[in-house]
Amino acid sequence: MMASHGLSANEIMRITGRKRNEVLEAIDTIEEKYSSEEHGVELKNIAGKYSFFTKAKYADVVSKLRRKSVTDLTRSQMEVLAIIAQNQPVTMREISDFRSGMPTGQVKELLAMRLIKRRRDKSKKGNPYIYTTTDEFLKALGISDLSAIKGREDIFAENTKVPEDVRSSIAQKS
Repeated sequence: MMASHGLSANEIMRITGRKRNEVLEAIDTIEEKYSSEEHGVELKNIAGKYSFFTKAKYADVVSKLRRKSVTDLTRSQMEVLAIIAQNQPVTMREISDFRSGMPTGQVKELLAMRLIKRRRDKSKKGNPYIYTTTDEFLKALGISDLSAIKGREDIFAENTKVPEDVRSSIAQKS
């Protein structure tokens, strides 16, 4: 288990041998401590796992120090990602119904970037693949769960960039 991928409260309990309320109190204390101006990082809960992130106001400076660029998703990839996020679980046919044409290439790239995942739906005729977003998707948008985006198509227009460190960490998992 790697801390760079975050730890859930249950994992912290298992590692430390502490009770849930003790772990949650410690997390609250750490979150409060690092929320002050003197710290350049903050503790965030993304997809049920706690990780430290550079504060937004320092992100430009840190990215320059690390010499990493920001890679854009194409408009069509962002459209497909938005369709999946808003309607998941969704089949390829359902995605294509939203946007005329089969988005095979965009789906392959989003799968490769681990922003979406697929599995067979054995309850439907032909066992089609169904697509859903991943924890890496949540991490890329900096949100803890999908409730932050439900009914908010505008969030995709505002967040068309996936940070290089997210993309490279995704690539390392391939």
